[in-house]
Amino acid sequence: MAHHLLSIQYTLAMDRMALKRFPKRYVFLLVTLSSTCFYLSWCSFWLGGLLFVAIVPILGIFRLLTIAPKQKYFCLFSVVCTLFLWNTLTIWWIYKATFPAFLFTACYNTFCLALPCFFYYCIRKWAGLYIAYLGLVTSWLTLEYAHLSWEYWELTFPWLNLGNGFAALPQWIQWYEYTGILGGSLWVLIVNILLYHLLFEKANFMLFNGWCWGILLPIAISLTIYYRYKEKGSNVEVVAVQPNFDNYTEKDCDAPCFVPYPRQIDRLLTLSKQQLTPATSLVVWPESAISHWLDEVKVGDYLLMQPIFQFLDTYTALNLVTGISSYCVYGPAQATKTARQISRGVYVDCFNSVFHLKNRAKIDIYHKQKRLPGGEYIPYFHLLPLPLSAWLKQKFLDIGNINPFFGKGNETKVFKIDEHINVAPIICYELLYGAFVGRSAQKGANLFAVATNDGWWGNTPIYHDFFQYTRLLAIAHRRSVVRAASTGISGLISQRGAVIAATNRLAVAAIRGVVYANNQLTVYSLYGDYIGRIAAWTCFILCCMVWMVRYKTNR
Repeated sequence: MAHHLLSIQYTLAMDRMALKRFPKRYVFLLVTLSSTCFYLSWCSFWLGGLLFVAIVPILGIFRLLTIAPKQKYFCLFSVVCTLFLWNTLTIWWIYKATFPAFLFTACYNTFCLALPCFFYYCIRKWAGLYIAYLGLVTSWLTLEYAHLSWEYWELTFPWLNLGNGFAALPQWIQWYEYTGILGGSLWVLIVNILLYHLLFEKANFMLFNGWCWGILLPIAISLTIYYRYKEKGSNVEVVAVQPNFDNYTEKDCDAPCFVPYPRQIDRLLTLSKQQLTPATSLVVWPESAISHWLDEVKVGDYLLMQPIFQFLDTYTALNLVTGISSYCVYGPAQATKTARQISRGVYVDCFNSVFHLKNRAKIDIYHKQKRLPGGEYIPYFHLLPLPLSAWLKQKFLDIGNINPFFGKGNETKVFKIDEHINVAPIICYELLYGAFVGRSAQKGANLFAVATNDGWWGNTPIYHDFFQYTRLLAIAHRRSVVRAASTGISGLISQRGAVIAATNRLAVAAIRGVVYANNQLTVYSLYGDYIGRIAAWTCFILCCMVWMVRYKTNR
């Protein structure tokens, strides 16, 4: 083993000699290697282990600056190219919304990810290698924490947080119940730093052992938890329904092959009845299952809703959780920031909602809180000049079209199904925010119901990715998940992240199964992204210390 490590050192020494003449060739190789590893980790989540080497080439590029300092700007540009390639290869599906939205998201997220990389470069230059390692870890975790938890940062995009890369490998990450996905991100960063130091800085047997144990020990602990874990709580029979209406051709009234709303309701009811038994307690329909806009005050009066209430009157023990496109009407005094004026003194606020229906008298409403930037709201819209904001609101006045002015919910709701079952409604994009979902667990939710509509993204990997991300929620909070998707993958997920049952994409189907309502709170449910908070404070203190040293040195 020692001979092997010495041969690595010798090879790298020869490479350093060659780099003085041909640095760009090596940089191109490192860019390709890093972006490919990142891409394959998300392209197929079963290759998530590639994340353990994906950052090493980026650190290698910064290492080249000590060998070929004249190539400084070329190397820094190469790091940006690596991050941009990772983004474009992974989130290309956003172009299904609009190409400008995709381009902006890729550029914006590249800029965000470049910040901890350049922070590492500066700290390495000013304070040395080991302090730079700490700076890289804390700044990267601070960025991910900002995406997850900072309420006033409206342009959050936690899709590419490193800990998400293990979503399809629940056997590896059972300890997420203690750390959340930031624990996975910390794991990836530490293992990459160990491997980089082993290859580029100082090869020795102890460091090689540390790198191996850094990978294998967390996996071994997780496997032990995974195979020993027993489902907790009361058993609940549930049904998830997948109606499979195409968003572009069938779902809305202006679609070319529009399926009338009563027929859409009929399909949902038919699929539900096919799976019902006397023991069924809960049926979950997808996001915007009822896409005809309904006034929340008059839901029980709509003719469209009568078959649903008749269905619930027949099955009196049943509870229905369904996505609904709803709106509220206000006077001038009650109008919110997102409300739009439709006539003199009349304002309308549109919501992406989930309703809990027991009967006509029992209707609970939850409004989506984590909205999709661009699709459901315009970030920092309130900072725009008044004439521009008024023009934009008027442009999107038609409620039936894509609406970037959805109202924002301000309350975490828990639907009480019976004395033993409390369901947390989670709408689509919200499932990426683990600590946010943890608030519902703190309020007593012992079962998660995820309603999503993946049809907007067409035949892209997002339906698969979203389904895998749902498994992270189950592990982090030890809650079973009932997931209903309009056209993607619907399924039932156990408390350890295992798939109990799932549909195929584009299937017209409903599935039934037994899940468990767990009342115990995990460490992550209680304390949220504490790793991110620690990292943010550490990064701040590190910045202050480096600045003080630089200030005293330059005096």
